[in-house]
Amino acid sequence: MSSWRQTLTVLVFTFLTAAVAHAQTPPMPQTDLTIGYQSLHIPGQNYPLGIGIGMSRAITDVVRIVGEAGVSINQDSSPNLNGTLTLYQYGVGPRITGPGGRVIPYAQVLFGGVHSRADLTTPAGAAFSASSNGFMVQPGAGVIVPLTRTFALTGGFNYRRVIFHGNNDNETSVVAGVRIAFR
Repeated sequence: MSSWRQTLTVLVFTFLTAAVAHAQTPPMPQTDLTIGYQSLHIPGQNYPLGIGIGMSRAITDVVRIVGEAGVSINQDSSPNLNGTLTLYQYGVGPRITGPGGRVIPYAQVLFGGVHSRADLTTPAGAAFSASSNGFMVQPGAGVIVPLTRTFALTGGFNYRRVIFHGNNDNETSVVAGVRIAFR
């Protein structure tokens, strides 16, 4: 093989290796949108159907500002409780991300609110509806697994402390979704 072919082969190999390495660890985007499934647990109740949406913006390479909102629904048809329980949550706060790589860990603390609503039918057949609002503090942690420069899988666990008037809730949620990067 001639020297120019060897040089060209080495250059092509180096370029492809760098491109593959760069594709494996894409940089964090300035702004991203996450959409996903969430399952909520409140002591004594599970809300198996939920959706969450979040947006984050880079402040530094490690610190981001995050806003999240979601809804969780529980359809109950027991003799004592028949109807729908719905919980809406929204919050904003800082997120700290770990070093980039195949899996990017993060930790965050969100501050916001919760609105819970019950639309039920009593055992006597009468309609019952009630709702309440509370302050929320939600620490959480998770991972981001980049698939491409635009798309990533996300997963996380959150503990949510909700302070209602005269009552406090300790809630946990598991989330899984897709992140879309805006560059």
